[in-house]
Amino acid sequence: LVVTGIVNKKQLLKNSSAKINDVLILTKPIGTGIISTAIKKGLAIKKDITNITNSMISLNENATNAMKKIKINACTDITGYGLLGHTIEMCKSSNVKAILNFENIPFIENINNFAQKNIIPGGTKKNLSCFESDIKFSNYIDDTQKLMLADAQTSGGLLISVPYKNSQKLIKELEKEKCLTNQIIGTIVEKKSTETIEIK
Repeated sequence: LVVTGIVNKKQLLKNSSAKINDVLILTKPIGTGIISTAIKKGLAIKKDITNITNSMISLNENATNAMKKIKINACTDITGYGLLGHTIEMCKSSNVKAILNFENIPFIENINNFAQKNIIPGGTKKNLSCFESDIKFSNYIDDTQKLMLADAQTSGGLLISVPYKNSQKLIKELEKEKCLTNQIIGTIVEKKSTETIEIK
């Protein structure tokens, strides 16, 4: 495992210090890999291109500014390994487990339509194949949704592990910084079983 971090003026924000009872907040929607593939195939419309451009040019500096004001425990950026891969990396390096709520995870508009048509980059498929053994999916999560969760991101957002008591303060700061999303997508719990993530 590689322990990485994001530097702000006060501290190095590591991905290896998530704590039990933290909540997980995501600062950008998922889907740049799938939408990019649709663009390459000439299947995306102007709105899709606008949506992905807005996401990719949105700076993570804004979210970092928000975190300067609130105590958080861990943070990682979501890039090539996708939401699943980087969440697993955070959990394994912190010796904890994450429970993610699929309904709360923000996706770029239209990603589901493209994914259902198998317009999916090879890196996304490799991510799911690589990390699936570490994940317990609820029965209602279908194969398309699994691939959406595994989507390899370019210029993705930050995944922040923050104490529950500080979460609403952080959400307000993320709103002030005009971050694209600020949803609580899951919680950190004690690792008692073999899987590292559970998707509900």
